[in-house]
Amino acid sequence: MLFAFNKKTFLLATAIAFSSYNVTQAQPKTKEVTINFAAYVGNQKFVCGKSYKGVGKEESTITPTDFRFYVSNVALIDQDGNAVPLKLEQDGKWQYQNTALLDFEDGKSACDNGTAEVNTTVVGTIPEGNYQSLQFTLGVPQNLNHKDAAIAPSPLNLTSMWWNWQGGYKFLRADLETKDVITNVGDSTSSQVTHSQASSTNTHQGHNGEHTSAHSETMNSNAYLIHLGSTGCSDSSQSDLFDCANPNRAKIVLEDFDPEDNLVIADLGELLAQSDLTSNQANTPNGCMSSPEDGDCMPIMQNLNLSSNSKGESAQYFFFVE
Repeated sequence: MLFAFNKKTFLLATAIAFSSYNVTQAQPKTKEVTINFAAYVGNQKFVCGKSYKGVGKEESTITPTDFRFYVSNVALIDQDGNAVPLKLEQDGKWQYQNTALLDFEDGKSACDNGTAEVNTTVVGTIPEGNYQSLQFTLGVPQNLNHKDAAIAPSPLNLTSMWWNWQGGYKFLRADLETKDVITNVGDSTSSQVTHSQASSTNTHQGHNGEHTSAHSETMNSNAYLIHLGSTGCSDSSQSDLFDCANPNRAKIVLEDFDPEDNLVIADLGELLAQSDLTSNQANTPNGCMSSPEDGDCMPIMQNLNLSSNSKGESAQYFFFVE
């Protein structure tokens, strides 16, 4: 049987094959990367219910009762200084879009208001290459921050990590109990202070067993809470139109980081190194709820490189490479 040669058909088929070959060749090879995190208080590992001595300016004894935070825009920096984004695994649990939740409390002992499961890794893929540093943001991106946690996907569905739809999420939640009573400094009528943004109930909306009982975050005289998030946010019915006077998203750059050999240390001891845990500014919640008017926030914001006194991008004292 004879086949007629069609020049146009031959050229078209050749062009398609060549184009497909180029597309395949142009796609870079990728590799899976796991960024490991660990929680510490000074030189000791974070453990729910454990007491730690010598924390803060007055060397207080503390017992952590919660420790969780969101990271976003995770990237590795190559030898030319280019930040290459990590494409996060969409696991339906700890990671959503470009945001991940790190959770070090286990719902036991003093952390019984938390969740049973923990998460200490960020997992994703990245083009193969030589990388020398790690970059990420402590916080939830603006486009995801002003959502309703009751209907948000995991891990943004934890109401204990959420203030309200206007203020958004608590980027960092670190709750402590101090051994000694915290004294109000200044004019005050009561040591029982409730922050309007922190009074939301801790109802079960989460993926990993968040407690269903309502839990008011009214503070007792020994509670010291660090809830970092955006403040001074304008009112809008559309999340992408929100504008916050104080975004409070900390950009973190960690030099000399190799995912295969290193891990990221989040150190509550260093974060609180310049804080006085024995006293609190009167008429404010014990600790820091991210208000720029709260003097107790100043040393914490400085150590996160978020205050006006911060000197530079690398001048943060919370995350370290080990």
